[in-house]
Amino acid sequence: MSDSRVQVPFRFDVIKNYPQRGPLRQYRLSAATGFECSRCAKSKKAKLVSVILDDWGRLLCNACYGRLLSLWEVKSGESTDEERHEEILSLLRGLSTGDQVERSRKALLERHGQAGLLSQSALTMLATSEAVASGLALKATELDWSAAIIGLCKAVEIEAARLVAEPLRRSVEGLDLSRDLHNRDTKRMAHFCSGSGNPPGLGALGYFLAAVGKQRRREKESVLSVALRDLSRDWPNSEWLFEKNEDGFIKSVKRLAREYRNPAAHTELLTQEKYDSCNKMIQGEKGILWNLHTATRPYRK
Repeated sequence: MSDSRVQVPFRFDVIKNYPQRGPLRQYRLSAATGFECSRCAKSKKAKLVSVILDDWGRLLCNACYGRLLSLWEVKSGESTDEERHEEILSLLRGLSTGDQVERSRKALLERHGQAGLLSQSALTMLATSEAVASGLALKATELDWSAAIIGLCKAVEIEAARLVAEPLRRSVEGLDLSRDLHNRDTKRMAHFCSGSGNPPGLGALGYFLAAVGKQRRREKESVLSVALRDLSRDWPNSEWLFEKNEDGFIKSVKRLAREYRNPAAHTELLTQEKYDSCNKMIQGEKGILWNLHTATRPYRK
């Protein structure tokens, strides 16, 4: 009863195959058969086995199949990208234990002296992604890398909101933002600063900073532009936030969204190589996280 196009190892006597669900397919065997799950690396014995991309060298136990199926259903659903990101992050948190996350947190602090500058939320998000990635490094299943990649990107988003958006909101408290609320370049940030919206995501923040950079000669048109320029004068390396080159914040976050965050939320299958390159971009020697802290560091008084 197995699919004749798929080579099934002799020891698996398939009596029923279930419909393909994304890259996953489940099979029922005539008897409980032993195998090793390619995700959790545990020895299992069961009548139900699942296969990734029709590769019988990549078997999944029922628990791991359920987790990956949940992730796939989020990725292939009709939610908005932001809703997908949040749902995937919820799944990410369930893919590792508290002890694993704590070990990753300690390793991060030992590996990067600058990691101690991160907020607890951003550090926990990075540690959770790395805890999941560590468990996948030898026996990877692409769908899990998607969740870990979104976790890395979320850490940048958390720090960008804390270091740029939050100080800006405090600086304009009590000011009239009506003009900014009706300006397409500034309205997302204006809603946040006025208390009627969430912190802008990476894409919206990059868009806002690009608009501020273009408005240098028209700053009086935007209360937020004036306020951010005033605020950034106390940040000696703040030009990185507004630079138009490939290494500046604006183009870096656009690339982060285009190459990593957005594909991870859709049905594209992402590999360990993709995770590694995203991780390097975020927390490598010249990573976005460290540049962000340098760019918003005030003069010493």
